Amino acid sequence: MTNIPSELVAAFRGAARPLTSEEEAGLLPLLPLLVERCEGAWPGVMLEPGTFLAHLGLHTPAGEPPAQALAAMHCEDLYLALAALEGQRAALDALESSVLVPAGRAVRRVEASDAFVDEVLQLTRLRLLVEEGGRAPRLTEYAGRGPLRRWAEAVSLGIALSLKRRPERSTPLDDALIAADLGAADPELEHIRHRYRPAFRAAFAEALAALSLRDRNLLRMGLVQGLGVESLGALHQVHASTVSRWMAKAREALLEHTRMALARRLALNTSQLDSLLRVLDGSLEISLASLLKEG
Repeated sequence: MTNIPSELVAAFRGAARPLTSEEEAGLLPLLPLLVERCEGAWPGVMLEPGTFLAHLGLHTPAGEPPAQALAAMHCEDLYLALAALEGQRAALDALESSVLVPAGRAVRRVEASDAFVDEVLQLTRLRLLVEEGGRAPRLTEYAGRGPLRRWAEAVSLGIALSLKRRPERSTPLDDALIAADLGAADPELEHIRHRYRPAFRAAFAEALAALSLRDRNLLRMGLVQGLGVESLGALHQVHASTVSRWMAKAREALLEHTRMALARRLALNTSQLDSLLRVLDGSLEISLASLLKEG
């Protein structure tokens, strides 16, 4: 321990309410043991003791003696939350296994599909760890008054219920969507769209399933949820330019797999397929975000 106990008390006191001399005396033996306990709870997660105790003092209830208040708090969870906000890999891994995995089991009570649970957990990670629109990460609001696992579960369930309540598109790949690019005036094009739409949707579903889970999530969160590359980069702990490359490759792979699957289904020769794709290519791009909502 690099800090002597009096310095730990000073760090705690700087963020807490004014302390009496008796309260400070009670904290002298308590705070070093508390820091040691928190360090032991999460192997590999390390915070500067003064930084953690200042954070702890900020969240300690003011209406009771500090030693009593600290005994009722989930200090180890508050330690983990602060380290995760700092981006420590060990803390993020611990948050995943001890907090988000159990939250995922709770989300399955809302809808059991893997795609739904994964989408909710991705949005939960984003909400907890990334600043959005000038709003601080939600994890900054955790005050250690209850288990972090239960607190994060409530956040996840709120997101899950919100997703379930959002209005569904009644015609996610309707003629109007395709007509926006191809134009609806040509009866021959109208016939082509109507004839090949089922094959196109089936080919897209096959291509989407062939993508990695990360690529599906990136496309869904970027194109459906409207998240920018900065937010996605913060979520994945990589630079925004890396996310841009990932998304470009995922989009290219999705479109190429869709074309290949369409060719197999329709048994067209190269010339016929090229002619069809020249007609469908615009709808392939325009329909991407809409179909991802269903994928």
